[in-house]
Amino acid sequence: MLAKRIIPCLDIKDGRVVKGVKFLGLRDAGDPVEVAKLYDREEADELVFLDITASFQQRKTLINLVEQIAKNIFLPFTVGGGVADINDIRNLLNAGAEKVSINTQAVKFPDLINEASRKFGSQCIVVAIDAKKEKDSWQVYINGGRTPVEMDAVA
Repeated sequence: MLAKRIIPCLDIKDGRVVKGVKFLGLRDAGDPVEVAKLYDREEADELVFLDITASFQQRKTLINLVEQIAKNIFLPFTVGGGVADINDIRNLLNAGAEKVSINTQAVKFPDLINEASRKFGSQCIVVAIDAKKEKDSWQVYINGGRTPVEMDAVA
């Protein structure tokens, strides 16, 4: 039997951890560095950091915040949000991410996944898909769950 793993996700908006339900009702949940340190002390298996407004706002992930968190934890660290190209991936890996999660650009430009995997290794490239159940299918969304695309997540 596979071991259970605890992998908390820090959804980041405006430099703060936020929590919500189905992308709605976001409320402040604390300072990202302090929350990350707490999960590290509690011995989570991995930590995921998602800058949930970066793609929608057409900006890069908060790289300084990624660096601050990476310096304060000792767990595998996945970072996503606003990842548009190979340079963004390189910058996040250099900032301390062990893996980079790609959502919007993976849907828009699937070749980015192959290119990134060849350049950095498939072990550090993660594709994240936001989907919402709509009738009998799972509708794919991009831009932090804001924009539906003509794609079924299961297909």
